[in-house]
Amino acid sequence: MFSAGGALIILAITSTVLPIQAIVPIHSTLLIGSTATRVLFFWEHIDWRIAGPFLVGSLFGALIGARVYIELPAALIATAISVLMLVALWLPKITWRPRIRHPWVLVGFIHTLISTMFAYGALLHSVILHTDLKRQEIVGTMAGGLTGMGIFKIAGYVFYGFDYSPYLVTIAAAVAVSFIGTAVGKKLGSRLSEDKFRLIYRVLITITALRLLYVGLQQGML
Repeated sequence: MFSAGGALIILAITSTVLPIQAIVPIHSTLLIGSTATRVLFFWEHIDWRIAGPFLVGSLFGALIGARVYIELPAALIATAISVLMLVALWLPKITWRPRIRHPWVLVGFIHTLISTMFAYGALLHSVILHTDLKRQEIVGTMAGGLTGMGIFKIAGYVFYGFDYSPYLVTIAAAVAVSFIGTAVGKKLGSRLSEDKFRLIYRVLITITALRLLYVGLQQGML
């Protein structure tokens, strides 16, 4: 419905039932079923001027992130993500923009780098809200970018030695059920006005940011 929120639910559940070292790599596989089915349902709404460059940056972000994701302090990353999300969402609209030749390549790299290390990148979710895309275009474009990102991340984890074989049944079940969730979500989402969609989207991401800020500060004090 909102192209956001599901990743947090999956992250919360997996953190209680999976070994710590498996949470981040498994998170990508459980999400890719949902994002891939959104690609199928919203294919005609994908803006490849955004999704294409995002995927280019995403490839490099996944390669680097998969190598170092367990070595950086989670408290620092969680705090940085939360501040970035809140600023991107609630900063008043500014007409001036830095002249970056390929800004979505940079967004893809940073988002994927953080996501590969700590399961949730967040940057794309916040930045895309400031584009002129409509609701279905936002959902479709994010799905295209995040599906490719998920493939890159999984390949990176495998390359650096993570073994997915003990979790294949769980992954297959999650991907199968995601088709139902996507179909129901698309039907319900079409009943929302553009204004309500953007308000709920902001609320979801803000709650996520505040939760990450709390976790980061709490861990930083330990």
